[in-house]
Amino acid sequence: MTKSRLFLVDDQELILEAISDLIESRGAEQGIHVVGTAQNHEKAIAALDNLQPDLVLLDMYMPDINGNETAYILKQKWPEIKILMLSNLESGADIVKAKSAGADGYAFKSGSHQALIEAIMAVLKGDQIFVVPSHLSGVMMEHEISNMGLTQRQRQVLKLLAYGESTKGIASVLKISARTAEKHRAEVMSKLRAPSPVQLVEYAQQLGLPS
Repeated sequence: MTKSRLFLVDDQELILEAISDLIESRGAEQGIHVVGTAQNHEKAIAALDNLQPDLVLLDMYMPDINGNETAYILKQKWPEIKILMLSNLESGADIVKAKSAGADGYAFKSGSHQALIEAIMAVLKGDQIFVVPSHLSGVMMEHEISNMGLTQRQRQVLKLLAYGESTKGIASVLKISARTAEKHRAEVMSKLRAPSPVQLVEYAQQLGLPS
């Protein structure tokens, strides 16, 4: 049996313990096991440098940095890692933002244990799980949003600007020079005809990108 390594990120210790216990009791027979946990963004990044799990279960809302920013940075550093976002809120906007940030799935903490295990298994198999509740079915998803001629790299820069990253921070996340990051930033501003970073953030919000 192929074993799958999970890492859990949530600021509440009780949630981490509950999900760990669930995986131990119901996921073991599927070859799933938890290799580590973290209660904030920094500890998660530090741990993942060594652990390299197959899947990260990531809380949508944390006090230091929100889950979307963490998801985006994880995907830039380790694109092969799957991310399943967990949230208490049934929000269409949150589903859009999670997908845009690079998450492979979105699950509700209020769902059943079996639903969570099934979502984990599906994401591990390569499926994308974004189940939209019926009352949110009209929400606009990312594939319906125009990118206004931005390249993939320019969209990456735009997202990081929306997260509040500086040029130096963008360079660090994307593993490029500060000069190259500044060049991309200027190109994005030119294409979007935005005179300031503030207007870039506003445009990012219109795209459904996290602010």
